[in-house]
Amino acid sequence: MSLTIFYDDDCPFCKRYVGLLRLRSSAGQVNLVDLRENSDIRDDLERDGLDLDQGMVVETEGRRLAGADAVNTLALLSTHSDAFNRANHRILSSPARAALIYPVLRSGRWLTLFLLGRQSLAAEDPDHSARGEIFSSFFALFSIFHFFNYAFEYNRFPPQWDQALLLAAAIVLLVKPRSASALWLLMLVSTVSAVVQAPVHSNHTMVRTAVLVGYWASFMYAMARGKSRSAVFANFSVAGQGTLMVMYFFGVFHKINADFLDPATSCAVALWRLMPGPLNWLDGPLVDHGVIWGTFVAEGAIFLMLLTPRLRHFGVLGGILFHLLIALSDYAMYITFTMLSISLHTLFLGGEGAGRVVASRGMRVLRVRVSNPLYAAVSLLLIVGLALAAAAEEYSLVTLLALPLVLPFCLPVARHGRSSEPLLSLPGPGNKCPAAVIGAAVTLLFFANCSMPYLGLKSAQAINMFANLHLEDGVSNHLVLTHPPGPFGYLDDVAVIEDSGGDALLEWYRRGNYAIVYYDLLVRLNDHPQIVVSFTRGDRSFERVGANDLATDISEQLHPAWFRKWFLFQPVSLKRPETCNV
Repeated sequence: MSLTIFYDDDCPFCKRYVGLLRLRSSAGQVNLVDLRENSDIRDDLERDGLDLDQGMVVETEGRRLAGADAVNTLALLSTHSDAFNRANHRILSSPARAALIYPVLRSGRWLTLFLLGRQSLAAEDPDHSARGEIFSSFFALFSIFHFFNYAFEYNRFPPQWDQALLLAAAIVLLVKPRSASALWLLMLVSTVSAVVQAPVHSNHTMVRTAVLVGYWASFMYAMARGKSRSAVFANFSVAGQGTLMVMYFFGVFHKINADFLDPATSCAVALWRLMPGPLNWLDGPLVDHGVIWGTFVAEGAIFLMLLTPRLRHFGVLGGILFHLLIALSDYAMYITFTMLSISLHTLFLGGEGAGRVVASRGMRVLRVRVSNPLYAAVSLLLIVGLALAAAAEEYSLVTLLALPLVLPFCLPVARHGRSSEPLLSLPGPGNKCPAAVIGAAVTLLFFANCSMPYLGLKSAQAINMFANLHLEDGVSNHLVLTHPPGPFGYLDDVAVIEDSGGDALLEWYRRGNYAIVYYDLLVRLNDHPQIVVSFTRGDRSFERVGANDLATDISEQLHPAWFRKWFLFQPVSLKRPETCNV
């Protein structure tokens, strides 16, 4: 009898396992074959239908056993010469225990190889690797701008530890966009930061949250099933595509309201008037109506083109141009949301187009320049200028300083990314189901999040997109859903602050002529029990009350603290119609 063990010598666990294994003499001659060094044998095993990334293979008496069967066979043949072999025999000699435990061992092996940056034994999909490289470049740029966005626009300077780690991870990914491990690191730090920084209101943070959910669902599936590293991105990309489509759908749907269509109140007009010259020189009723209806046309056309294979590249290009144009407005540091949106647009690149983009001269030059000290110095100067402009709230200047960093990545995509492959670039035949399931789950979850204002639930974090949407206080300005939202009543119950008790946030509500959703007021008082406030709620007045006075409402209405991080409300304008607050 002879025994041959086919294993992966790049896997520290596998290498250590076969090194410690002591087999009984009945096993006969034992041959160890490193599959990394023997491509012919690897091809032969794959022709037998064996997935070598699922673990080692054992050949004995003309039979080839893989995975749990392989480790079970080795456990039965192992000696009791030392503690390791005794434990190995005791735990894995039972077929049932081996079948139960082996998936955990396989997942540990997969994670180790992934974090070490080792290639799978199976060939990686070059199409998904190319798309992953492009997405990683833009997502790294987004994360860098996100750091400065929070530091200056959200007054979180000096940055907290999570933000500092985010910036470092983003720079690593920008330098090494081909590294799945670098993308994993940035996704991990982004997830930690999302939890630390919550609660948040901004559009881009909620879109990023959907992206993170899709990535981790794809990552966990690939780890559990021992799939290739490119399968992580392949499955995740469908979730990212769905997230972008939901964003565009509600970007249009939220705006179908009377106030957005009125030039006197529309956020489209207000944002246009904050464009830098010569754009804002274009003024007048015709321009006002043009930017209102142009927003509908642009977002709707991009949505439809992304759904159409022959027009998909025009949808990608249109999305890049549209979001870069919006970023020029001086309203906010919109370049952050722009870069996140562009990164999601690149997920619609077909494999053929993505391959051309990665192989293009422009991208090759970029890869060289990113590591060039002179290029790094110029980039640092631009970023310092960008940070100073952000601190001064000169957001148009922020975008103008960002363009030299951004456009070199956009131009190869625009020039070489065209293809007409099927809409969703799913992975191979055996992996289409998980990609579709993950994509559908994330898309539906994000759609539900954006639908919540119409149900009378939270109105913040719902991708408001400067839509002028007003659904609070028992009214609706939406032209399709004309009735007040329901069946939940959170948005109907609002309070008008009469005396803020010295609290800065509640004083902002009072001075700005805003009401506050009563649930949000209870949260504020619960989190700051020292506040004593006067307010009116419907036809009732409350004089100098605090958390103790409203303890019953707080106990009955508030959800757990972790839930409240994702359950927020917009300030409620008391002016009708509401002028865009820009």
